[in-house]
Amino acid sequence: MRDIEGKVAVVTGGASGIGRGLCEALAGAGMRVVVADIDAAGAEETAAELKHGGAESLAVPTDVSDRASTEALAETAFREMGAVHVVCNNAGVIVGGSLQNATPDDWEWILSVNLGGVVNGCHAFVPRLRAQGGEAQIVNTASVGGLLSAPGLGVYCTTKFAVIGFTEALRLELQSDGIGVSALCPAGVRTNLLDADRNRPARLEDAGGRADSIKDALEAGIEPIAVGESVVRGIRENSPYIFTHPEFRDIVESKFKGILANFST
Repeated sequence: MRDIEGKVAVVTGGASGIGRGLCEALAGAGMRVVVADIDAAGAEETAAELKHGGAESLAVPTDVSDRASTEALAETAFREMGAVHVVCNNAGVIVGGSLQNATPDDWEWILSVNLGGVVNGCHAFVPRLRAQGGEAQIVNTASVGGLLSAPGLGVYCTTKFAVIGFTEALRLELQSDGIGVSALCPAGVRTNLLDADRNRPARLEDAGGRADSIKDALEAGIEPIAVGESVVRGIRENSPYIFTHPEFRDIVESKFKGILANFST
């Protein structure tokens, strides 16, 4: 999707972190941006910042774990902007600790946001993108944790592995419609991901642990705008995967070599 200037992007989780970086980069590339987030005030703040920079922007409070809320986002985006061309299903949360200590509340919360949010976003927007016709791009935020597991992050990695599988299948299903689908796989990014509990529902408050093991990686990570710039390139090239940390190439390659080696045993 080479020509994106003047077109419309929707970004979930757009109030902060990677989502805000996506909004800034897409606006910088000349797109009109719908900022969706469960944090309504934060979404308004991001939208106001984009408008101050000269971009057309709209804030829409959205709980991606709720199908009706995500449907309302799609309806609002198409009604107010007239069209949608890029959908970034980006909203995400994290829980940490061992798998044996993970609580049912941990599983319900993280699955409903990290995986459910992607599924809900695609169910809401794909039929509308098909009906609209023309080129479009969906970017689903996974992680290098969707390719590489780590102790203490098993619940998180499970959701991100699922996003990779979902995205790969959706890409195959939509290629004949002219709709590209990409999996965004960042590593350490300077975000407030470890404070995701601020949006955790009170009914799912029983937590089995925290993901403090990645605190240093986040603090030493790249800026969110750098992720956004990688996504702009990925959209233009219809990349199946969008990577932001080339230093992980050797680790991923080693993993897949190990997988292939097992075919001969």
